[in-house]
Amino acid sequence: MWITGRAIPGGRSTATVLERLAADDPAAARLRRRLALVLAAVAVLLFAWILVLGSTTRGQAEVRNWSTAWVGMDLLQVTGLLATAVLLARRSRLVALAGSATATLLLLDAWFDVMTAEGGADWYVALAMALLVELPSSLALAALARKTLDWRVSEEPDVPSDPEAA
Repeated sequence: MWITGRAIPGGRSTATVLERLAADDPAAARLRRRLALVLAAVAVLLFAWILVLGSTTRGQAEVRNWSTAWVGMDLLQVTGLLATAVLLARRSRLVALAGSATATLLLLDAWFDVMTAEGGADWYVALAMALLVELPSSLALAALARKTLDWRVSEEPDVPSDPEAA
């Protein structure tokens, strides 16, 4: 809904602004530079916030919905893997979106598994899973996502016309 037509300051729809970003003219170039500056400013502010958090948060925290958070993360990964598989089977360029999102989820999972694991054997298991499963899978999905950007756009997806023939 957000991208499909909500008005932004200046009376333009979000979709109109997004279309303008792809144009090849001086006005579009200025718009891209302004947006890039806004994103860079947000990154600087976020980095400052990270410094505040790093200097003020210490030790351990008790989390109320810990298992729900981890199950939710794993369900998002399953959903991303299935979406990537379906889109790949259809030879859709949308594999780039699903694959890169899933690659990011796997990377985050590896990071949080290692950083939140108890010491000793639990930490070594988390590290092994990160190095042998999650990070290689993340890199493979990122490579797949990048490669699918080069696919030619076809008229129709690679889906059989007769469902019983498949």
